Amino acid sequence: MQSEVHRDLEKLSFLIGRWEGVGVTGYADMDEFQFGQEVEFSHDGGPFLGYRSHVWRLTADGSLDELWTSETGYWRCRPGPAEEPAPDTPSIHVEALITHPEGYTEMYLGTVFASRVELTTDAVLSTETGERVTAGKRLYGLFGEQRETLGYAWDMAARGHDLRSFMSAQLKQVS
Repeated sequence: MQSEVHRDLEKLSFLIGRWEGVGVTGYADMDEFQFGQEVEFSHDGGPFLGYRSHVWRLTADGSLDELWTSETGYWRCRPGPAEEPAPDTPSIHVEALITHPEGYTEMYLGTVFASRVELTTDAVLSTETGERVTAGKRLYGLFGEQRETLGYAWDMAARGHDLRSFMSAQLKQVS
């Protein structure tokens, strides 16, 4: 944990920093390809993390090509409930808003356990001409001998398809 983060962010502090790496994407109506990615989780002392991601297609030799997409947003931890939730009600620890240039915004709710975050969409809002995304699920977590790799998997329901694998990557923290 980083001591300078807002006390409400302690559970998410393992994400803070800039991460770079490679991944793969593909969907029911889209050919699979490899990409390079930069993800940054930042904080300015408030009770939220800033989030941004840039994804570039990779060329045949593994270098970055054209920017494919990006996303920006905010993540924050919810305060604990005033009373114990009902046994069949899952605890919600995290809220995340993620906006895409393809014309949609996702609102996620999720849980944090050690160095792992699981998010599921609570709502998706699209512009009139935006991508028709209806649901998403994301998993972020540290792994490796020293917990040095941030891995994630993103499942998406879009364009009339059910929830299915969309993107995944393995990222290393950079200074």
